[in-house]
Amino acid sequence: MKSRLRLISFSIGLGLIVWACANIGMPTGGIKDEIPPKVIASTPENHALNYNKKMVVIEFDELIQLKDIRQKFVISPPMNEQPTIEARGNKLQVIFNEDLQPNSTYSLDFADAVVDNNEGNVLENFSFSFSTGEYIDSLKVSGNVYDADDLSPASGTLVFLHENLADSAIHKLVPIRMAKTNAQGRFTILNVRPGKYRLYALEDSNRDLKFDQPGERMAWSDIIVEPSFEYRDFVDTLHIDSLETDSLIYHKELVYTPDSASLFLFQHDYKRQYLMSEERKEKAKMTFYFNRRQEDEVEIKLTGQDDLKDIFIKEGSLNNDTISYWLKDSTYYNQDSLSITLSYTMLDSMDMEYIQQDTIAMYFFEAKKEEKRRKKKDDEPEPIPMLKLVEVKTKVDIYGKFGFGLTAPAMTFDKKAVKLFYYEDTIPKPIDFELIQDTLNIKRYSISQKWIPGGKYEMTIDSASIVDIYGLHNGPEKITFNVKKDEDYGKIFIQILNPQDNWLVQVLGKEERILQQSKIPTSGKIGFRYLSPGKYMFRIVVDENGNNQWDDGNYYENRQPEKLIYYMGKVDVRANWDTDLETWDPSVFSVDKFSQSFRKPKKRE
Repeated sequence: MKSRLRLISFSIGLGLIVWACANIGMPTGGIKDEIPPKVIASTPENHALNYNKKMVVIEFDELIQLKDIRQKFVISPPMNEQPTIEARGNKLQVIFNEDLQPNSTYSLDFADAVVDNNEGNVLENFSFSFSTGEYIDSLKVSGNVYDADDLSPASGTLVFLHENLADSAIHKLVPIRMAKTNAQGRFTILNVRPGKYRLYALEDSNRDLKFDQPGERMAWSDIIVEPSFEYRDFVDTLHIDSLETDSLIYHKELVYTPDSASLFLFQHDYKRQYLMSEERKEKAKMTFYFNRRQEDEVEIKLTGQDDLKDIFIKEGSLNNDTISYWLKDSTYYNQDSLSITLSYTMLDSMDMEYIQQDTIAMYFFEAKKEEKRRKKKDDEPEPIPMLKLVEVKTKVDIYGKFGFGLTAPAMTFDKKAVKLFYYEDTIPKPIDFELIQDTLNIKRYSISQKWIPGGKYEMTIDSASIVDIYGLHNGPEKITFNVKKDEDYGKIFIQILNPQDNWLVQVLGKEERILQQSKIPTSGKIGFRYLSPGKYMFRIVVDENGNNQWDDGNYYENRQPEKLIYYMGKVDVRANWDTDLETWDPSVFSVDKFSQSFRKPKKRE
C-alpha cells in the first residue's frame, strides 16, 4: 500500500515539475547572431599556385547572400568580360568567362558584398587570391581618394596601377591592377609585383577602365610608386611598465608601402558650349539658358531687321550662363510672336572656335487674371498702374549695401531725385552718396556707404523720377532703414604659425559658403570682424596662381588641384563677443582625420 502511494505521489510530483517547466515562458530564440560568415574551404585554396581552371568555389560555415555585388566586386588584373558570381547555399561561385592570363596573380575583391542569409552580418573587406604561375605577388598599395574641392571621401572610385609610366597610359591602356574605394574613400590594391607604377583614380562612366570621357572625374599621383614592405615599431598597449620605468614596450609589425597615398579627385573643364533652352515669360523679356558660362559676347537681333539698333537691354547672371534681353520698343514687344536671331561662340570637334547662329521663334501669350475688384463709383477714375520698388531691406549690415530693385529695366532714371538722410537724434540730415546700378542685374540699384553702427537712415525718391520700359513711373517713395549695431556681431582672432605668401584664409558659413577671405600677413595674426552669430569653419587655400580663389587641376597641364588646409573644428561665434582661436599650426593638418571627422561620402549619380 505504501509503495503504491509513493508511486502515485512521485507521478503527481513529476507531472507538476513538467507542467511548471513548460509554463516558465516562451523560448526567446537564443542569443542574436552577430558573427559574419567564415570561410571553411575553397577550391583552389586561398593563395594557391598554378591554378588555371575557370571556376573558384568558396565555402562558408553558414548560408550566404550577395549585396550589390556588381557595384562592389573588382578583379585584378581586369578582364574584358566580368566573371559570373553566384551565391548558392553556403557556397560562393566565381565563373570566369574568358581564359586566365599565364603567370599572373589574380585577386578577387568582394569588399563588403558577402553577408549571412539570416541576420545580414557583413564579411568586411573580403578578398581571395591565387596564381596561374609558380609564385604569387604579395605587395600592396594603399591610400585614400578625396574630393579635391572639400576633402570629402570619394567612395566607389576605381584606383589603377599602370606599369606603363607614360602620361598617355591612362587614356589608352587598361591598368595592370586595380581596386575600388570603400565608403571612407580607402583603397588597397592587392597582389602587386615589385616594380615602378603610376597611380590613378577614376570615376569610370563608360566602364572601359580608361580616362577617355570628358566628364569623368580623375586624380593622379605625382610620385612614381615603388611597392615595398618594412617593419615598423608599434606600441604594445597591453604591457606598460608604469611602476618601474614608466616606459612603453614596442613590437614590430610588417607594413606594406606605400600605405597612405593621397589622391584628390576633380573634373576637368570639359563642357562644350551650347544653348539649352529659351523662354519669354514677359512680353518684353526673352531669356536664354546656356550649359556653361559665356566667355564671349552673345549677339541678338530681330530676324531680318539688321537696321534696328539699340533696341535691346542685356541682363546677365552671376555665372553668365543665363542671359536675358529686354525689348525697349513697344511696337515689337506687344507682338505675340517674334523671330530672334542669336549668335554665340562654340567649339568644333577640333576645339576651334566658330560662330553659331540660331533663329528662334519667341512666343508670349498673356494669361487673363481674374481679379476681385470692389464696386467702383460712377465718377471714380480707373487706377493708374505704378512702378513699384522690390527687394527692399529695412536692416543693413555695417559693411553691407542698402538697395532696391525694379520689376523691369528703367528707360529713364533721374538719380538726382534720390536723396539719403541720416538721423541725428530725431533730425534727418542729408548726406552724400553714390547710387550704383548692378552690372549684371540691371534692375537692381544699391548704395555702398560707410554706415554708422546702429544708425537710422532714410532714402526718398521723387515721384515720376523712374520710368521703366513699359512706361510705368514711380510714386513718391520714403524708405527708412537701420544699420546693425556693433554688439550684433562677433569677432574672431587667429594666430597662424609659419604663414606662406600664397596662403589665402577663408571664413565659411552655412553650406560652407565663403563669407570673408584675406591674405595672411607675415605675422600670421589675422582678425575677422562683423560676423553674425553662428558656427563657422576656416580653411587655407594654397593659392598657387595668386588669383584669390581655389582652382581645380588639369592633368594635361600637369597641374594638381590647389591644396586645402582646414581648421579642425567649427567655431561658435556669439554676438558682442571676441573669440580667440587657439594657435593654428597648418603643418600638422591631417587630410584623413579631417575627412573622417567632418565629411560624409557624397551620393554619386
